[in-house]
Amino acid sequence: ILLGMLPPFHSFGFSITGIMSLLAGLRIFYFPDPTDGAKMAALVKEWDISVICGAPTFLKGIFKAGDAETFKKLRICGTGAEKAPPELFALVDQIGKEGVLVEGYGITECAPILTFNTPGQPTIGVGKPVTGVELMIVHPESYDPLKQGESGLLLAKGPNIFAGYINPDVLSPFVKINHDKWYKTGDLGHIDEEGNFIISGRQKRFIKVGGEMVSLSAIEDALLKAASKKGWPIAEEGPTLAICAKEKPGEKPKITLFGKFSTTADEVNTVLRESGFTNLVKVTETKQLDIIPVMGTGKINYRELESKHMS
Repeated sequence: ILLGMLPPFHSFGFSITGIMSLLAGLRIFYFPDPTDGAKMAALVKEWDISVICGAPTFLKGIFKAGDAETFKKLRICGTGAEKAPPELFALVDQIGKEGVLVEGYGITECAPILTFNTPGQPTIGVGKPVTGVELMIVHPESYDPLKQGESGLLLAKGPNIFAGYINPDVLSPFVKINHDKWYKTGDLGHIDEEGNFIISGRQKRFIKVGGEMVSLSAIEDALLKAASKKGWPIAEEGPTLAICAKEKPGEKPKITLFGKFSTTADEVNTVLRESGFTNLVKVTETKQLDIIPVMGTGKINYRELESKHMS
């Protein structure tokens, strides 16, 4: 049985469950509130759920609420929509299901999967392209194809990618290269020697500091990896931290850390130095919040953070 999540919490998990049920005839148990981790964990045990799909934010709540007996029938747990944090993999390993968590990458316009890791194999980025999908890394501005291993903008093409938006006023998300039409994903990264896509972040989640392009997602990853060492508690439910930035002409970008723990800008910047960031990358301020807001997909609501908590 596959555990699914109903709208309005439309996510990678819900899309996957719909496709799998149509193609494979799987029995699916839908639950309307993916934020209720305790109830979903109880239902996993009651219905002997063997496959779960969902965003990391929601999955973390489910695994925290259960134990090894709860997930004894679980064979695969597919996740996407946002980067799976290290603590989610650790939670799955703690209940004796090492290798069960499989991270993939998709976009609504791509119906919705582009890449997936192989169950039971080490997780490398977000995995290789699914059958029929081709990927290309190009320069974000010129769209010139880059060499294997170089970082740039990810383009994709395949039979699962949509034909375009109905609204004629919306800018086309496609670009032509060598007479072929490619979809601009808006994500940056590189493809390794084995064909795995390694995401460095969303194009809009980069800022320029002293001529250097800095990934806000990379800052978040570095701080999450250092959390246990610094004694920063990992949130029981939802995201633990978020990085936002505001850029003004002629001024250095203002970078803010929002966390569910107390820290200082000096402590955070020390972590960034130890993680390999240059002295140009500095958090300007830190703000402690009771809750890091998320959208219906489970992704962090950066727009709300910027509008309500940044001047």
